[in-house]
Amino acid sequence: MKKLVVLLLSLTTFLAAANYSGIWNGKGGIESAKYGSIPQTAQMTLLQAGSSVSGTLKIGNGRPMQLSAGAVSGSTITFAVSGGTGTLTQNGAQLQGKLTSSRGEILDIVFTKQ
Repeated sequence: MKKLVVLLLSLTTFLAAANYSGIWNGKGGIESAKYGSIPQTAQMTLLQAGSSVSGTLKIGNGRPMQLSAGAVSGSTITFAVSGGTGTLTQNGAQLQGKLTSSRGEILDIVFTKQ
């Protein structure tokens, strides 16, 4: 019985730790065939409710874009923004992945929670 209680408490702690709500600051690079990796920054504000995620994404000095179709599955977040999509995976205390524009530009990025 004690083992079951410890297991349930551990599982609850693990599930609670998977909340991605907050402000995330990112650094990365846009891949360019001509110039290589062009440095870029981003900021993402996330609000997670169960397996859904909403919020905004701002790349560089651009305007914030609303996230749509945001979903969390395990340690992976997927979403759409006007003109692109994103897939991020938790890696320790960071989220890393790719943001792909509708023009095919790929931003490899790593976000750290503020």
